[in-house]
Order: sequence, then structure tokens, then C-alpha cells
Amino acid sequence: MHSRFDRFRSTPLGRQLEALIDSPERYIEFAALSRVGVAAIAAVQDEIGSKFPEIANDATARQFCGAMSAEIMRRHGHELVQARGRVAGPLFSYGAVFSPAPKILSFEHMLLELAAMPGRLAGIVARTPAALWGRREEGTGFSLLEHACHLRDLDEVYRERVRAVATLPLPLLASVDGSALAVARDYPHQDMEAALAAFRCGREALCADLAALAPEQLSRCGLRDGVRRQTLAELVGEMLDHDRTHALELDELLAAIGVPPCARPD
Repeated sequence: MHSRFDRFRSTPLGRQLEALIDSPERYIEFAALSRVGVAAIAAVQDEIGSKFPEIANDATARQFCGAMSAEIMRRHGHELVQARGRVAGPLFSYGAVFSPAPKILSFEHMLLELAAMPGRLAGIVARTPAALWGRREEGTGFSLLEHACHLRDLDEVYRERVRAVATLPLPLLASVDGSALAVARDYPHQDMEAALAAFRCGREALCADLAALAPEQLSRCGLRDGVRRQTLAELVGEMLDHDRTHALELDELLAAIGVPPCARPD
């Protein structure tokens, strides 16, 4: 899940919501709704509404619930098919709709998707008036400028991780607090064009590193936060999940600031 929710996830309310949403039986419900083209979050909205009435006025908590359900669907291999499917209910007007069945992507396909992200972001920026680049939605969401800076900076982190796992025996892979990084590097006062150019160049270099990996290297492991062994193949999947999380958040941001959504790639 996006690091902007890390702090909320550690709060009592965050832990309680996660316990309600993230369970094997919930995935079954989410998958069943996906087969009929309904947003996954609709499966739990009534229970959340009855047990957590306080989140009606807490945008961050509602965003967390949507992100949690999306994380579960991506974890099981489902792909996003509609960013803002209608949901009938007072808490969630919209929710992400996922593919009816899981999809297994080849390594080559994942590289193609990773390589396409800078162009997708540049297209969103080009269609958004510059006066709105710094506009945030309610809650903990990034502005468009902050998304660009975050994606640029996380690619540096991912490239270091790839190099470490490819060359070192079980290197430590420490998680990054993206929200803290945004504050430390003062994202709201950075230059959008420079951030986009750096993201494009960094992503090209990252994809070149990944394309140069030998198939046997994809099973090499790093130690994530000192407790979980993560293969290079899993790390690449995490990068794609990170991109897709931001793509979904960008769709939500555009709707919040009044910019028409762009057509999704086939």
C-alpha cells in the first residue's frame, strides 16, 4: 500500500479497518463482485458504515479503505478495469472495479507497463492547467506535482534495490516513508517539468537495468525490512503495483480537481 497510509495504518482505527477488510473471506466477496463489474469496496461498505460511523467525516480513513481493498485485489493478480465505478451508498460514491479473474503477467509485459508510466504521467500533466498542479484532494492524497516528485524519487530507491539484489548476497531492503520524503525534499516547491524529465530518464535507466537481468537472477533475494525475503521477480511486481497505485490515485485526483479523466490504455 502507498506509504502515505503507513502512519494511519498504525493507528488503532487503521488497524481495526485493516482487520475488517483484509481477510481470506473478504477476497472471495471482492472477487465475486468483480465478476459482475461492481467495485470491490461495495462488499464491505455496509459493515464499515455500521461499525465505524466516525469515518463518515474522515476522508483519510475512507481513502484507506479503498486502498486496502485495491491492494487485496492486486495481491491476488486482478487488474484494474475501471477506476471509478459507481457505488450505491453514503460512505463511498465510487470504487475501483477489477478484472473478473486474476491475470498472470509475463516479465516482458511488466517491463512494458513500467516503461509506459512516464508518458502516462506526462499526458496527465499536459492536460491539467498549471494552476492545479499543486492542488490536493481532501485527505492525505498527493498533488499532481507531489506524485511526479514521488515517482521520480522512488525510482532511485528501486534502482538501488535491483542492483543490490542482483549483485549482493541477501542485501537489506529498507522501506521508505514516502510522506516523510515529500516533506524533507519540499515537493510542493519543486519544478514540475524538471521532475517529469528526471522521472523519464530514471525510469529508462531502471528499465534498462531490468531488461539486462538474466532469468536466473530473478530468483535472487533481498531481505525486506530485515524479516521477509523478496525475490527480484517480486520486487519488479512491487514496482508495477506501485505504479498502478499511483495511476489509480491520479484518476481520483483528476476527478477531485475537476479535470476530465484520460482514456485508459487497452
